[in-house]
Amino acid sequence: MEKEILSKTRLYELLSRLESSPGDYISLYIKPSSFPYCINGLSLRPQYNTYAHEIKESVNIKAVAQAVERYNTGAAIYWQKNGNKYIVLPPFPITEDKISPDEFDVSPLLETLERVYVIGVVLVTWGTYSIGVFHRDNLVKSKTGTGYIHKKHRKGGRSEKRFARRTEEQKKAFLRKLSNRIEEEFENYTLDYIFLGGNRLIRAPLLRECKYLQREVQKISQRGLNLRYADREALNHSLREIINSLVFTF
Repeated sequence: MEKEILSKTRLYELLSRLESSPGDYISLYIKPSSFPYCINGLSLRPQYNTYAHEIKESVNIKAVAQAVERYNTGAAIYWQKNGNKYIVLPPFPITEDKISPDEFDVSPLLETLERVYVIGVVLVTWGTYSIGVFHRDNLVKSKTGTGYIHKKHRKGGRSEKRFARRTEEQKKAFLRKLSNRIEEEFENYTLDYIFLGGNRLIRAPLLRECKYLQREVQKISQRGLNLRYADREALNHSLREIINSLVFTF
């Protein structure tokens, strides 16, 4: 098994190559809420027995199962009895379960990839944040800012405790400020999805503080963005990471 992250362009190239390859396929689309039941149900249909066991085993490989849970977008599966075998986790959810026997069917995946999305992004580290709204491939709204948080005091004793308390208060004030900025940047948009990135340890306290994110929690992707910084450069880069697909080859 191999795992690879593909841009939209490279994924299209892969799909074009598979479409031109000879042999019978089964094309299987599974929406997020159907895992793992749809896979298990394959073996109940005699015409799919050739593929069912292999697909079921592949989906239950630990690395695949963990990725399916992390992406939470369902999967597109293209399987030949002898030949190409792929599981594609798209950046956005598959919307319906579909089985196409004896056919390489890319239409549900292309529909997911080509739909126009409005995406909110929040990148945050302690002391810096960058918030943006993407429509199609364009950053249409953004705000980058800072908040002072005192560095950890290492002298020990009462002084250390006093600085620790001050730092905690500064973190709380920073989260309140960030929560207000998120509301201001997102309030005039109907977002399809929200992606968070930066320091992953801030995700939980931010969600507890930010009323906007609490209201829109169903739109927040479980897939945190693997971006270390929270600045304009990272924000510009974030869309490229968001629209990538994860592809397993067997």
